[in-house]
Parts: sequence; structure tokens; C-alpha cells
Amino acid sequence: MIAQSLIASYRDANYQINASPESLTLRIDQYSEPLALFLAASKLRFAAIVSAYNPRSRLSNEEDNSAAHEALRNLLQHHPHAVIEGLHTDPAGTWPVEKSFFIAGMDLDAAKLLGQQFNQNAMVWIDHDAIPRLILLC
Repeated sequence: MIAQSLIASYRDANYQINASPESLTLRIDQYSEPLALFLAASKLRFAAIVSAYNPRSRLSNEEDNSAAHEALRNLLQHHPHAVIEGLHTDPAGTWPVEKSFFIAGMDLDAAKLLGQQFNQNAMVWIDHDAIPRLILLC
């Protein structure tokens, strides 16, 4: 069972896609017009945001987090649609920045399996409505 305080942290996080001036910042349960335009232009109906950092929300060192992130990158290298690096940031500053991947065109079941494979408590799912939703995996 995931503590309510952790779930609140996941919900309050900023989910940034692409660490560049053109980046999008998504919030759980909030519609994103730029995301809707991206999905429409890509002719995709859904996407996921998955991280390999801090398995089970236990803080890991940078070396372990980087290795897990690279392992996730390697698994995604043959994904047929856009895979864009991203960051999760905590506006309260309690949690350190986590790297993640925005995976366009990944269905919910595949995204859940991927998150579980990397021992994540949760992941973000985006359906055709361009509203990021928190999906608990435990």
C-alpha cells in the first residue's frame, strides 16, 4: 500500500517533457492544450510517462538512478513512436529531480508493465483527452 503522502507528492509534481525551451510541463488531472496538439499532430491517442528513478519511492544514489534510467532507455530504443526525455520536479522541494521518459503511443497495459518492471509505485497515463492521470502500480 502506498502512503497517502507519497500519492500527494506524485499528484503535486510537475512532469516536464523535454528539457529545452520548447518543453511542456504537465500536471496530474489538468488538461494540456500543447499536449493535445502534439497527440493530434502525431496521430496518436495516448502516451505514458515512466521513470526508473528511486524504485518504490526509496531514494537511490545518482549512480543507481542513472544506471536504471539507461536500462529503461535501452528498452525503449525500438519503440515505434516518439520517446522524449523528461523530468519530474517537486514544487515543494522535498523530492529531488527525477529523470523520466514520455513515451508516445504506448498503451496503458504496456506502460503499467514497464513501470512495474522498474519497481515504480506509479506512472502517468495520458489518454486522447490530453489529461495526465496518475496510475498506481502497487
